[in-house]
Amino acid sequence: MLKNRLSVLAIFLTFILFFVQHFTTQPPSPKGLDTPENQFSAVRAHNILKSLLRENKPHPVGSDLNKIIKERLKNELDQLGIEHQEQKTWACASRFASCAEVENLIGIIPGKTDLPYLAIMAHYDSVPMAPGAGDDGAGVVAILETARALKLEAPYKHPIMLILTDAEENGLIGAEAFFNQHPLAKEVGIVLNIEGSGSSGSSMVLRTSDSNELLIKSYSSENTSPYGFSFIKEIFKRMPNDTDFSVVERAKISGIDFAFAGERNHYHTPNDTVGNIDLRTIQHHGENILPLSRKLASVDWQDMGDEFVYGGEIYGIWTQWKSSYSLFICIFSALLLITTLIRSNTNIKKTALGVVFSPLTLLTTVLSGVTGFYLLSFLSGNVISWPGIDWPYRLLLIGTTSIGALIGTAISRKFVNQNEMVFGSWFFWLILTLTITIFLPDAANVFILPLIFASILLFLATFLKEENQPIFLLLTLVVTLPLTLGLIFSLEQSQGYKLVWAVLPFAGLYALIISPFLYSLNIKSTISYVGVVTFVALMVGSFANLYTEKRPQHVNIHFYEDLDSAKSFIHLSGNYKNNSSDDPEPLIEPLSSFVDTQTTKALIPFRKEYALRYWAETSSSGWKGPLIEKQEKLNGSKSLKLNLKSTRSASRMVLLLPKESNLESFNLGSLEIQPTLSSWGLYKGYYVVYLNGVYDKEVELTLNFETSQKEVNGYLIDISTKLPNHLDDLYKQRSGIFSPVHRGDQAILIKKISI
Repeated sequence: MLKNRLSVLAIFLTFILFFVQHFTTQPPSPKGLDTPENQFSAVRAHNILKSLLRENKPHPVGSDLNKIIKERLKNELDQLGIEHQEQKTWACASRFASCAEVENLIGIIPGKTDLPYLAIMAHYDSVPMAPGAGDDGAGVVAILETARALKLEAPYKHPIMLILTDAEENGLIGAEAFFNQHPLAKEVGIVLNIEGSGSSGSSMVLRTSDSNELLIKSYSSENTSPYGFSFIKEIFKRMPNDTDFSVVERAKISGIDFAFAGERNHYHTPNDTVGNIDLRTIQHHGENILPLSRKLASVDWQDMGDEFVYGGEIYGIWTQWKSSYSLFICIFSALLLITTLIRSNTNIKKTALGVVFSPLTLLTTVLSGVTGFYLLSFLSGNVISWPGIDWPYRLLLIGTTSIGALIGTAISRKFVNQNEMVFGSWFFWLILTLTITIFLPDAANVFILPLIFASILLFLATFLKEENQPIFLLLTLVVTLPLTLGLIFSLEQSQGYKLVWAVLPFAGLYALIISPFLYSLNIKSTISYVGVVTFVALMVGSFANLYTEKRPQHVNIHFYEDLDSAKSFIHLSGNYKNNSSDDPEPLIEPLSSFVDTQTTKALIPFRKEYALRYWAETSSSGWKGPLIEKQEKLNGSKSLKLNLKSTRSASRMVLLLPKESNLESFNLGSLEIQPTLSSWGLYKGYYVVYLNGVYDKEVELTLNFETSQKEVNGYLIDISTKLPNHLDDLYKQRSGIFSPVHRGDQAILIKKISI
C-alpha cells in the first residue's frame, strides 16, 4: 500500500512543486503613481510610454515618426534636467553590409569623478510592422524612469550615461555607430542593456560579460526579485538572435544584457502595443536596473572578478558561485555518491545497469514528444509556434512526454529494482554534469544543483530505516524540478512549439529522476488513460482553428515587380516555416483564395531557382523604380561614385553586384565598408549593400573595385511597406486572425542596372 502511495505522492508533489516554482518566478507587481520618488514605478514609466508612442504606429529608422519620437525623448530628458547630445551618422552592421543614417541620443548624469561611465542602453526604433511597445519601448521608458530616480540622488562616484540607439532592428547599427565612432565610447566601463521580445514575462539576465563576479554579486545583493540562468548564455551563443549587447561584447566592455520573452506571438507585430504590454514586465525591468545602477555607480570597477555561474530563482532563492568551483562540486558529489552506494549495500552491477537504462528513459520521453508533434504536423500540415488556443498543445506535450516516461519506467523495472534505479539515475546525472561542466560551463548550474542536493539526500537516507527511505528520497524532486520541468513554461513562451525539441530534453531529464518512484504504478492502464487525453488533444490541435486575434497567424503580403519584364506578382509569406521556404505554414481562408496554393513559381528575376508557394500574378503598381541620379568614375575607373534615390520614398534600397565584379569596398559618409558576398539564400552569389531608412534621401555611395571596370551589371531594388492600391481588398482581408510580422508587407521593385 505504501508503494502505491509513493507513485501517487510523487505525481502530486510534481504538480505542487511546478506551481510553486512557476508563481515564485513571476514578475513583481507594478508600483503606482504614489510610489516614493526614489523608487521605480511601472505606472509612471507606462505613462511616458503612452506619450512617446501615442500614435500607436511603427517607427522604423529614418521614418518621420521615428524622428518625432526622438524629439519626444529629448523633451523627456530636458524635463529630467539631463544634458544630452545627438549622434547623427552613417553606420553599418558588422555581420553584413546593412547600413543606415542613425540618430542616437546620449544623456549624461555627471558623477563625482569623470570616468569611467556606467551606461544604460536601449533602442528606440521599431520594425516596420510593430509600434514597438515591448521591443523596445519598455526598455526605453524603464531607463527614463530609472534616470529620474538616479538624478535625485546624483552625483554618484561614477558618471552615468543613457544611450538610446537607433536602427537596432536593421543589424544593431545604432550601437555600432556609438561604440565604433563616438569619442565617449572609450570612456564606458559597464553597460546595462535593456531589451524586449513580446509583451510580457520576467525581465531576466539574458547574458553577461565573461568576468562577471562584480556584476552578478551586485545584481543579486541589490535586487528583491533577481531572475536569470547562466545556461541561457550557452543557448544564446548558438542562436541567430542578437541584441545591442553583442556590440558591447565586441568592444570588450563589461555588462549585463536584460530581456524578457513572453507572449512572443506579439513580437514584431501590430500587437506589440502600449495596451498589450504587461506593467509587471516594466516593473521588473526597473527592479533590475535601478538598484543595480545605484550599486555599480558607487563602487570601484578596477577588478571585475572571476566568472560566475548563476541560476535563479529556485522557489525564490537565487544561487551563484565561481565557475571554477563547478568541477570541484562534481568531484565531491561523485565521492559522496560512491560512499553512499557502498554504505547502502546496493548491488553495484545492478546499479550500473540502472545507469544504462537512465538514458533510455530520457530517450523514450523525448522521442514520444517528438512523435506526438510529428503526428500533429502530419495531420494538420503545421505546428503553430504560439497557438491562440493553446490547451491542446500543452496537453499534447504533457501527454506524450508522460507516455514516454512511463514506457521507459516499464522497461527499466523489469531489470533493476527501485533503489538500484535511483542510484543508477543519479550516477548517469553525474556523467551528464561532468560532461556539461567541461564543455558548456555556463550551463553547469542546471545539473550541479540537483546533483549535490541529491547526493546529500541519498547519503542521509542511509541513516534511516529502509522502509522510510523511498518517501525521504522524494525530496530529490524538490531541486530537480525547478531546473527541468520548471523551465518548460519559459521555454514554451520564448521558443514556441515549432522548437519543441528545445523543451523536450528538460522533460526527459525530470522523467529519469521521477521514474524510480513510478515503479508501483499499473503502467498499462495509466498509459491508456493518458493516451485517451493525448489523442483528444492531438485531434483538436490538428483539425481546429487555433488562431485568435490575440495570437493571429503571421502572414506578410509581398508584391514583386520586375520593371524590366513588366511582370508583377504577389506572394503571401509567413515568418515561421515548418522545415524550409518550400514548406510554408498552410494558409487558411480567406487568404488562401487569393493565391495559388498548389504550385511554386520563381518570382525574382535574379534567382530563377528560388521558387515560392502561395503566389499569384497581379497588375503593375504604376510606380517608377529607383534611380541612379549621378555616376562619376574615380581612381582610374577602379572607383565609381553613385547617387541613389527612390522615386516613391521607399524605406530601403538594395544594391546587388555579382561576384565577378570584384567589389573590394564601398564608402558611405565617412565610412569605408567591406562588402558581403552572400553565400546562401535569396542573394547567393551577389555582393549586397542594404541602405535602410532612406525614404526621400539621395544617398551618395562610392564603390571600390579590385581592378578597373568598364561596365558592371547588377540590380537595384527599392522596398516599401506601402502596397499598391489594387491590393486593398487583400490587405483588408488580412486582418482579425491574421497579422504581418517582422519586416512585414513589402512592395519590391527590381530593375537591372549597368554602371
